[in-house]
Formats: sequence, structure tokens, C-alpha cells
Amino acid sequence: MSTIKSEELEALCERALLAAGAGQQAARILAGATVEAELVGNRAVGVGHLFDYLDGYRQGRIAAGAQPRVRRAARAVIDVDAGNGPAQTAFEAALGDLLAATREAGIAALWIRRSYTCGELGYYARRLARQGCIAVAAANSPALMSIGGAPERILGTNPLAYAIPRPGMLPMVIDQASSSTAFVNIRRAAEAGEPIPAGWALNANGEQTVDANEALAGTLLPFGGHRGGNIALLVEILATLSGASFSLDAAPFERGSTPPDIGVFLLGIDPAGFAGSVERLSKQLGVLRDEHRVRLPALELTELPDNIDLDADILQRLRQAAESR
Repeated sequence: MSTIKSEELEALCERALLAAGAGQQAARILAGATVEAELVGNRAVGVGHLFDYLDGYRQGRIAAGAQPRVRRAARAVIDVDAGNGPAQTAFEAALGDLLAATREAGIAALWIRRSYTCGELGYYARRLARQGCIAVAAANSPALMSIGGAPERILGTNPLAYAIPRPGMLPMVIDQASSSTAFVNIRRAAEAGEPIPAGWALNANGEQTVDANEALAGTLLPFGGHRGGNIALLVEILATLSGASFSLDAAPFERGSTPPDIGVFLLGIDPAGFAGSVERLSKQLGVLRDEHRVRLPALELTELPDNIDLDADILQRLRQAAESR
């Protein structure tokens, strides 16, 4: 492992994105989101996943000159066409409108469509919670997971996240895929020649497998059996309401030249109308941790660290990408 300061890592990520063809604003936003994923410990969608963005720009799955189009569809509804660009830049373009709508109505929703995969979903909820709002986020992705006993891929890993503001500290964010694991973890195990735990995936014949390469040719499984599948289906419905592709129709995010055209949903709740609610919630979270010994990474993480421990090979690969022209 190599230790690197977050500012240095962010600069490397930005240079790598610029070299791959991203515009200045998109490179800045994506670099910040990538480093934040590493800082909060969500490495599956950190620097390792950034290479999917670099390949996406080079191969045309991400539109380099995308300009998000933001529309106030109703008093408390914001709709954004990402133009086949990153979901993060579309979110950045719409955040001001979402905050204004949330504070005007007490609750408001944002839909992003025609975007590349969302990266760390908690990033969106965390940004809203840092402005004092409670946030719920959902996103679909190209089909990678079976539900309801189907032997083939039906839905994406379809993550769900929520964030609770905590005065004076980092918001508490829960961010989890509906699948038993993230697709990138299967891919990483295959590259390393390592087995995967039972219950993560099926092979191409619809049989349980612990072989990561067989899993890549087959399908992931939802967490908790049909219960996880039920959540994944809800995520699919929420994420695609404004016209984003269903997972079955979305192009692969890791190969080809066709944008995946997936969707992101974000719900903001302004607690100002509920006297003392943020302080009350924050206090209760502290009670769970201090008096009842609840141990969750999201509860323990109260501020972002300055340094990141990164796999030395990944860091070297990133430096090479940042220096390429």
C-alpha cells in the first residue's frame, strides 16, 4: 500500500480524466467524487472504478462535451438530462435548484437521466445532507443481477443510500448495493485469480459458483434472497421514472461505445419544519453508538481523513494515466 494526501490524489485523478478527454468541469467534479469515495472507505467505486470512467471517455460511452439540461418539472420536482455525461456533473448542475425546491416545499425530488453510472451513490446524499437536509438516493445500472429466481441478469446492482445531517460533523451515510456485492469486486477477484464467497453469483448455467470468472459470465445475486431483489426492483422503478433506461435495456458500462443511459433519483427533506429534528436524530445516533454499543462504519466516521492508503499498483497505474497525452 502507498499513502498519499487526498489533495495530491485528487489532482492525479483530475489530470487522468483530462488526458482521457473529459472537460475541465467534469474532471474536477469526478476527481472530487472519486477521492471522497476512497476517504469514506467505499473503495469499490473509488480510484479502481475511475478507470471505467477513463475508458468510457476514450471509447465514447461518456460524452466529453455533455451539458446537463436542468428543468423544474413541478414545484418540488427537478428533472435533469445528463446528455450521456457523468451523473455527478448533472447533479452539480441541479443541486442549487434541488435545495431551493426542498426548502420551499419541505420535500423535493431530483431525477437524472441519460447518464453514465453513478459511482458512489452516497456522494449525492452526503452533498445534500451537508446542506442540512435528510436525503435518500437510488440509482439503477446495466443488468448484472438476477431476481426472483431468474437464471439471467434482470436488474443492475441498484444501490440505495441515505444520509442524516449531524451538526458539527460529517453526515451519517448508509450506502449499499442491492446485490450481495458490487460488480467491481467480482471483477477484481477474477483479475487476481481469487474465489468469491458462496451466495454472491450464478454461472452462465444458472448454478451457484465461487469462481469469479464464471460469475462474470453469469449473474450476481441480490443480498438476502428475494428481500434484496424486492429492494432492487423499487430502486429500478424510482431511478427510471423520468425516462432513464431500464437495466435490461442499458448498454454495458465497461465496454463498447454506447452510453448506458441510466437514472439517479434523489429525495431531499428539509427538517426545518420539524422542530429540533436534526439535533434529535443526531443525539439518538449518538445514543445508539455510546450507550448501546452499535458499531457501524457510518456512525464512527465523523470527519474525512487527510491521507489515503491506496494499492501501490493502482496508484502507479493512475500516475501513468495522468501523464498520458
